[in-house]
Amino acid sequence: MELATLIAGLLTAAAVAGSVLFLARQTRQSVEQFLIANELAGGRALAQGYELWDRVIERFIDYPELRQYFYEGVEVPEEPTARARVLAMTELIGDALQSTHWLYEGKDVALLRSVDPELDPGADWHQWIRSILTMSPALRSFVRENPHMYPQLTRTLDTIESAATG
Repeated sequence: MELATLIAGLLTAAAVAGSVLFLARQTRQSVEQFLIANELAGGRALAQGYELWDRVIERFIDYPELRQYFYEGVEVPEEPTARARVLAMTELIGDALQSTHWLYEGKDVALLRSVDPELDPGADWHQWIRSILTMSPALRSFVRENPHMYPQLTRTLDTIESAATG
């Protein structure tokens, strides 16, 4: 009877050990799948961000005179048609910048760095946001008027302005 109990105990211990090893393997595979899914999401975010910005570029192709209001520090014009066009473009740019930030948020793009080790799309995008906010009085004013719609742009603008004043 003791031998049967011993064998049953050994079999139970072996089954528990096997279950633990199997669970550990499943957990490791789940983590790997999660990391891959997150990297793919980062790649999709990058692609979607470029698609949003492509819409902005298309408008610049259609209306090249608008570039000066976003890249050269020119104030919003007074003439009604030009003003309406600049303000519409300002909203399109604000949407593209804020939406792309939300797309990147929490995504891992490390896989993309295996193709180009210098690539850091999140940091590059944040630098682009700082640059265009610095260059465009129209965008700065629009962000200030709509802080709840553009929280990341508002925080970035706060940082730019606090650095400039102190």
